Amino acid sequence: MELTSGAFLALITAVLVLLTALVLATWNRIPGPRAVRHGGRLGLLLLNQAAAVLVALVWLNNTYAFYENWDDLLGNNGNQVALGPDGGGRPLPASLAGRPGGPRPVLTFGPFTRDVMAATAVGPRSRLRGELYVWLPPQYREPAYRNTAFPVVELLPGQPGSPRTWFGAMAADRTLAGLIAAQRARPFILVSATMNYTGTKDTGCVDVPHGPRVDTWLSKDVPWLVEHSLRAAHGPRHWAVMGYSAGAYCAVDLTVKHPGVFHAAVSLSGYNAPESPFVVRDPALRAANSPLLRLRRMAVQPDIALLMAGSLQDGRTVADGRALLAQLSLPAHGTTLTVARGGHNTSVWQAMLPTALEWLTRNTAGPVPVAGGPPAPPPLHARPLRKEVHAAPAPGQVTTAPPPAAAAPRRH
Repeated sequence: MELTSGAFLALITAVLVLLTALVLATWNRIPGPRAVRHGGRLGLLLLNQAAAVLVALVWLNNTYAFYENWDDLLGNNGNQVALGPDGGGRPLPASLAGRPGGPRPVLTFGPFTRDVMAATAVGPRSRLRGELYVWLPPQYREPAYRNTAFPVVELLPGQPGSPRTWFGAMAADRTLAGLIAAQRARPFILVSATMNYTGTKDTGCVDVPHGPRVDTWLSKDVPWLVEHSLRAAHGPRHWAVMGYSAGAYCAVDLTVKHPGVFHAAVSLSGYNAPESPFVVRDPALRAANSPLLRLRRMAVQPDIALLMAGSLQDGRTVADGRALLAQLSLPAHGTTLTVARGGHNTSVWQAMLPTALEWLTRNTAGPVPVAGGPPAPPPLHARPLRKEVHAAPAPGQVTTAPPPAAAAPRRH
């Protein structure tokens, strides 16, 4: 039974109800001397409270998507699928793998779900071993697109969190498939990679001194592995990164630091300053990984696009997003996206996801022909984004707004 399934939550809730009824029914019926009776009552209470805590923890996990399944919880991610360049997985059909006539793909994929593939690999630069979960748009398999390379969205989870959440509780694959069918978004390859390498401690997606080189893994290794295994378009205009919570901060930070890799970033309930214990204790590392501070100090900002999304009821996420966008100057640009109600959870991020994918459609380049191939089919055209409404939005309504007028480049 899956950790995040409704059936598991219902089962442990039923156990809690039965234990509560057992406590009430046997409280005055425990035989024996006083010490035995008191000990029995204490044991029943402890068992009942343990069940109550378990119900609360499972509900919190389902709401905030800390762990997607039992392997994530138990730390067995690396053994879930025996894959990788050295074999053990199922190779992609020739029609799906790499570029026609190109070198042998460096990744070997196996099934994760019906539509999502999984692989493990060691980053050639970071030397980190990580999982990659990949969803291919329907057009990828169509004959008309067999010589076409597709844009990519790299997806980052929170902390703690699992890359699988994007294809589980977040349902990014199903959401994008529906938008593509409705011609509201272009076909992207979705890639979610391992981000957490230090247990419960947040790395802040940096190259930790004397520790895991997470920045290098996410900004250099993952794009290289994907581009050398799939028909993925090359260049920042074809690459975007999106994350929620800690992953949202990482998405913006990586884009500001690596505009030659990522052109667009989506922050779902993120923040502006690093919170990782590996970063905040080092002033130089903290300054280098504060997107707001980096933008403020740039004489000429890079050509990047940022979507800062948050709930009006989720602390400072909206205020932080607006503060970051206020630092942008051309050619950098950005947009805010808000929901009126909701906390820091997957329900809010799922509500934002369709608009975020539509925004990415307008702020990234579309599919392109592979080298030596015929032109790619005409791109899909999506409807314009809704502009911000000045009246108070209805509960759950998503609104967007352009950033303030861009100022002249700052010099400090």
